[in-house]
Amino acid sequence: MLKPDGMPQSPRLHFRLPELSDAAFYQSLMSDPDYIRFIADRGITDLDAARAYIDEKVLPGFDENEGVGLWIVEEKDSHAPVGLCGLVVRDGLEMPDLGYAFHKDHRGKGYALEAAEAVVGFARSKLGLSQLCAITHPENARSSALLMKIGFQPNGQKSLPKIEGIADYFVAEL
Repeated sequence: MLKPDGMPQSPRLHFRLPELSDAAFYQSLMSDPDYIRFIADRGITDLDAARAYIDEKVLPGFDENEGVGLWIVEEKDSHAPVGLCGLVVRDGLEMPDLGYAFHKDHRGKGYALEAAEAVVGFARSKLGLSQLCAITHPENARSSALLMKIGFQPNGQKSLPKIEGIADYFVAEL
């Protein structure tokens, strides 16, 4: 993968690198029952744990993966963080994985769709990728529907290292 030049772009959203000052947002997002159920329980129960997670997991991941990861997604008008969206490089997958999670207060506004489309376009035009994959919890119908809406096709299920259980697996030709 080539180191990206810039960030994904969309009409209502701004993408940026996470910062330690985002700890309260991470704590709120990652302690939501839907996040825990459909993505993972990262044990982010307080601001110190959130800062440690950003410092020890999130930021080093951007360095290890040549500048890609899960970017903070903000509303352009308010600059308020609404979610995370980007590309994840995972053990057990042969290509980058489109990932996203949006705060419960910002679901149902089309932000996940807009952000996912922006990241797919970025992967194609700026990174020169020809394929992306995505994984979802088998019971996360909303996420599966979003992926299919933007051109991902179901491609079975996978059991991946560091992920509990089986994930539905999707692939998109870019």
